[in-house]
Amino acid sequence: MTIASVASVSVSGPSWSGDFLRTLHAPASGEGEMRGDAWLRVEQGRADAPRADEIIVNDVMFAVDDVAVAHGRAVRAGAADLAPPHWDVVSTPAGERPVRMARVGGIGHVTHTFVEHDAAAGDAAFDGAHGLDHLALCLPCGTMGATVARYEAGFGLHVTQTEHIQTRSLGMINTVLQNASGSVKLVLSAPTASSQRTQLHRFVDVHGGAGIQHLALRVPALLAHSLALKRHEVNFAGSMPEVFDAMLARIGHCPVPRDAALALGIMADRDTDGLLLQSFLAPSRTAEPVFFFELIERQGARGFGAANIRALFEAVERVQGAVVAVGEPQGQPATV
Repeated sequence: MTIASVASVSVSGPSWSGDFLRTLHAPASGEGEMRGDAWLRVEQGRADAPRADEIIVNDVMFAVDDVAVAHGRAVRAGAADLAPPHWDVVSTPAGERPVRMARVGGIGHVTHTFVEHDAAAGDAAFDGAHGLDHLALCLPCGTMGATVARYEAGFGLHVTQTEHIQTRSLGMINTVLQNASGSVKLVLSAPTASSQRTQLHRFVDVHGGAGIQHLALRVPALLAHSLALKRHEVNFAGSMPEVFDAMLARIGHCPVPRDAALALGIMADRDTDGLLLQSFLAPSRTAEPVFFFELIERQGARGFGAANIRALFEAVERVQGAVVAVGEPQGQPATV
């Protein structure tokens, strides 16, 4: 059994979320516009959704060549059997059509639907989520090994990268899982046992366990896309100047002007294959959102910006150290 692609991602959220998602996909015509948005589906909130005041990812649909085989493999590996193979009607860009599908449990409340994809017949309805770079899964501390093993055994994915990011008081483990072609990328993150509180801890607390923390959308021109979104009053997480300057010292050059990068939260990273640019935005009207989107422009790079996470951790530690130095109580949680 081979997972061919992510066919769709189903989300739910408040009444404003549908308009937000449409704006996110196509804020302007031209080079800042991503291809297609049929893969991102907005549905009614589920009863088991962790919260109703922000966007929540409920289901990730995988296109496979044989639904029965995919379903059987996942269930044998321990996934909950939520819907055995059956025929149903789904909406596609070309209209409604009958498909063979099944559904199993994933992590937390997130489920995985398998849909049969006949690549040999030129089936373009489920040919992949254009514009989706990767999905980021947030896990409780100590569950990385078991989760990776489940996705390897049950879904045929394999580990391509493992990174341990550790500073004096903050730490996390990142593991990247991909399918054979690299068209499906899951980035799993979990805090280390010795880490002070980070955004990973808060996500797990709010969700009552594991879940999808963010969706990374690939854009051909990050600055143009971000500026267009800014005109639609989309809020970006700005960069800390010291983190941006540390990035420049590390990679030597960022193609985005410093003032624009700081305002839009654009960071850069480099690996042996090239450069990547990334920024983050929170589609929520809550004071402390836990779900967000990443925008990413790849100029050859295959990584996920781990060096920027380390720099952010180090900056948070410096801020915490300065607070302690002026007599504030110790042990304040980090907000990374």
